[in-house]
Amino acid sequence: MRCIALAQAWQDRGGNVTFLSHCDNETLRKRIIDEDFDFIPIEKPHPDPSDIIQTLNLLKRHALCPMPSAPQWLALDGYHFSPDYQKIIRENGYKLLVIDDMAHLDHYHADILLNQNIHASSLHYSYDRDTVKLLGCEYALLRREFLKYKGWKRKIPEKARRILVTLGGADPDNVTLKVVETLNILNTSDIEVKIVVGPSNPHKELLINAMRHAPCAMRLLHNVSNIPDLMIWADLAISAGGSTCWEMAFMGLPNLIITISDNQADIAKGLGKVGVSIDLRRHEDISIKQFSRQLEGILQNKNKRQKMSGNGQKLINVQGTQKIMGTMFARQIMLRRTKEIDCELLWNWANDPEVRQSAFNSKSIAWEDHQSWFIKKQNNPDCVQYIALNSQDVPVGQIRFDIKDSVAEIDYSIDKEFRDMGLGRMLLKMGSELLCEQEENPLSIQGCVKKENEPSNRSFRGAGCFEATEKAIDENDVRNSHTIYQFRVSPTKKLG
Repeated sequence: MRCIALAQAWQDRGGNVTFLSHCDNETLRKRIIDEDFDFIPIEKPHPDPSDIIQTLNLLKRHALCPMPSAPQWLALDGYHFSPDYQKIIRENGYKLLVIDDMAHLDHYHADILLNQNIHASSLHYSYDRDTVKLLGCEYALLRREFLKYKGWKRKIPEKARRILVTLGGADPDNVTLKVVETLNILNTSDIEVKIVVGPSNPHKELLINAMRHAPCAMRLLHNVSNIPDLMIWADLAISAGGSTCWEMAFMGLPNLIITISDNQADIAKGLGKVGVSIDLRRHEDISIKQFSRQLEGILQNKNKRQKMSGNGQKLINVQGTQKIMGTMFARQIMLRRTKEIDCELLWNWANDPEVRQSAFNSKSIAWEDHQSWFIKKQNNPDCVQYIALNSQDVPVGQIRFDIKDSVAEIDYSIDKEFRDMGLGRMLLKMGSELLCEQEENPLSIQGCVKKENEPSNRSFRGAGCFEATEKAIDENDVRNSHTIYQFRVSPTKKLG
């Protein structure tokens, strides 16, 4: 489901999508095809060597007819994709997005490493030097059918009477049966329950038999395509700790989480801590009696459900998928020298509140002053400035080098719509390399960054710069200091 969300967003940007998968479930295949995505089956998945051969052949075929509006990416979502598999993809020149949950591999070879879970930033990852990490719920993948409910507000009743149960596509341990048995012993007739079972669930007959003894209205639903509608209908949900958690949070649906696999434990724990969910822990560790006590308590507690609903909608917003798309498209940037038409664009970027805050002089810049400054910089042979464009020719940032006595001082900024995408380090690295190609004499390239400006500090470190020294901005105020980052590079070939 999260790959479908990613694919929908890519499709909305004008790109084509192909699912390459070992999926042998006809219902899921049909869902993918109905979304207008291509589907190619993998008969023998990795670590069988035929997997990587088939994948590389597919990527090669697509590379022969690239679309001008979209770069080519491979997204991997599966715990079995080893570091060696990832490395081969990158060594063959393809862009790679790896979706992860647990940081279970020794190393990740990826252009982008995505973990949308609440605990993601606390995990220790080993990754390539140029990897961009997108970690946390701000990158939650939501499908189109959810995004249309942006801003929707839930009404919280005095008692929760409508309960949605959804425990994943397969539920191999039949935890759904435990939920049904718990609802049965509540012996409450004024509630209505809808139970969603996935296309791979083998326990439907057992569930139907258990539901015959229910004291309340209970329905079993399968092959469901209207999950947002069911979440609007429900007052409360009982769920596993998978991607459904982000959908419930977005919809403001109070919920209880039962952990049914190891990769869900930290999600349930994290959501419990921030008051979005009630963490019931592992399904083996909670008795039906304990479960029923928790369930009965939350059914009656309007205030707690109200807080859970609000906390969930604060945690998840509609921008996550778009941030991921922006990063994927922005990873292919090019630089060009500034032109006269860039004067107003640079002025707007320079007066962005965040840019002014991180600058050594935080005052706003008047238009007339900027025009005069821009003309001087354009006519100064010791000033080199580039505009960064993404794959759709949209300006995403700028980098300027003021050269004096073989030292090039860096100034750079990123458009506010393209921040948190790893562009800073790319811009610093690409700009410095391009400058050196055009210079005949060795240069020392350096940049001064306020100590509290953590995004820029990360960008300089990520670009391979080292901290040369640290100085006070004002010698009388040692608290406000800046770091000088530096790396020495030599010219290669003078460009004509």
